[in-house]
Amino acid sequence: MNERRTIDVEDLVVDEENPRFEAVSTEDDALYSILADQKLGNGNKILNLARDIAAHGLNASELLIVSPIEGTQTYLVREGNRRVTAIKLSLNSERIPEDFRRLAPQFAELAAAMQAHRLIECCVCDNEQEIRRLLLLRHGGENNGIGTVKWNSTQTTRFNEEGNPQTARALSFVGHLQEDYGQGDLWKAAAVIPPTNLGRLITTPEVRQMLNVDLVVNDAHYLGGHGELLLDVLLTLKDKGVGAIYDKGARVHLVEEAAERIEPDGPRQAHLPLDTPVADEEEGSSGGGDDNGATSEAEGARSDANVRDGSKSPDSQNMARAQAAETSDPQQAHDVSDEVTADQGQSDATDAGTAVRRKPVSHSDDKRMFGHALRPKGNGSNDIYRGIDWIDEQYLKHPDELAHLLPILGFSLRLLMETVAREYFASIGEDRGDKALANFLKDVAKPAISAKIDTVGHNNMALASEWIDGKYNFEAFFAKWAHGTLAVDRSALVRQSELVALIIDEVWT
Repeated sequence: MNERRTIDVEDLVVDEENPRFEAVSTEDDALYSILADQKLGNGNKILNLARDIAAHGLNASELLIVSPIEGTQTYLVREGNRRVTAIKLSLNSERIPEDFRRLAPQFAELAAAMQAHRLIECCVCDNEQEIRRLLLLRHGGENNGIGTVKWNSTQTTRFNEEGNPQTARALSFVGHLQEDYGQGDLWKAAAVIPPTNLGRLITTPEVRQMLNVDLVVNDAHYLGGHGELLLDVLLTLKDKGVGAIYDKGARVHLVEEAAERIEPDGPRQAHLPLDTPVADEEEGSSGGGDDNGATSEAEGARSDANVRDGSKSPDSQNMARAQAAETSDPQQAHDVSDEVTADQGQSDATDAGTAVRRKPVSHSDDKRMFGHALRPKGNGSNDIYRGIDWIDEQYLKHPDELAHLLPILGFSLRLLMETVAREYFASIGEDRGDKALANFLKDVAKPAISAKIDTVGHNNMALASEWIDGKYNFEAFFAKWAHGTLAVDRSALVRQSELVALIIDEVWT
């Protein structure tokens, strides 16, 4: 049997053996396990899903998959348990487990709207082999094109850029606030601001740095640390409208004024002197009236750089500008120029104790070190990672002329892991001194990677498995590269960096 039926949600039973959690014995236990699995800092993904279903209905592109329960008129949910849970708890908030009772009023608010979505179109199948095939198509990865092939970052960006970039940035920012902090005060304040106004605010580099906002093309993400300040700025923008942020000076002044009130003793943020900002874009306009566009902003910022940094030669600054101008992607230009100025603005930010997390540099299409963007938790490790990534980018542009950079990258990888180790132990109040790296790899990294391997399997983590099994001497490469006793090979660098990335992702992100 493989057919479509419309079924009332009350006749659907949440799967007690859902792969998302350990098997349980009752549907109520399954509801609890799903809520526990979907927790957020200030909310729950199931509540967010319920709100979306109540407002827009179920995703028409994905049918639920169910199988008949023998001897009854009910069906076991094989695919779609999160959706069924969201609808059931909205219609019957009294079923919410005790540990999550604080969510009950919010689910109950959705009960009336959710009545329109209680009848669900399902794919009914009683063949276990076919059900398994369908589930693998949905959850088993790309499988050489048989399964779902996800968009890469470039394709996602291309899709986002079809609309107004200001709107895309604002929607991304609000969405990440909801994911990271739930529908609390920050989300409520941001969600009611017109997207073009919010997008205009977070387009300004100085504003992003003061508020600790990361922007990669149209993906805007608040990285934390300044919640009260961000809330004050959002509420001010909500009340005063676009007039308060119409030009760059007004936007920077708004945030600086709020910082003086909210964080009078906090560190002042370093400016981005060679930043190349994306031109502001209003709906229905070309962004006119904003400091004469991006050109004047960039020129003014560069003038600031000359005043602040007497140690940088004109030649080095001109080279940085040329590097930033070579790319047609404004955000990539920002990344490159920001890297070049790291040493001139970095010491001020570090000395002041700032916790600003700068974004990773953009990756080209070539095989790059680390394999993906990292977000190390510590300021020191974050800076070293960004430096490695930028040097690697320069090497790939002219590998024959810049081969001397390879030993620097080898030593820097070792420095990155040493810094991660020291930052990790400092975070738990310990000082391991010169033994920090060895202790970290043995006592922290290896257990974490072993647990990861147990979850995803050896075949999916071949390099890590070789390290854990003693077939790949990760530590030896570090020691020999650091002391210059082993020539640095590009392929070995990339291989080593991928294991570094895995450790940082598992332990220090």
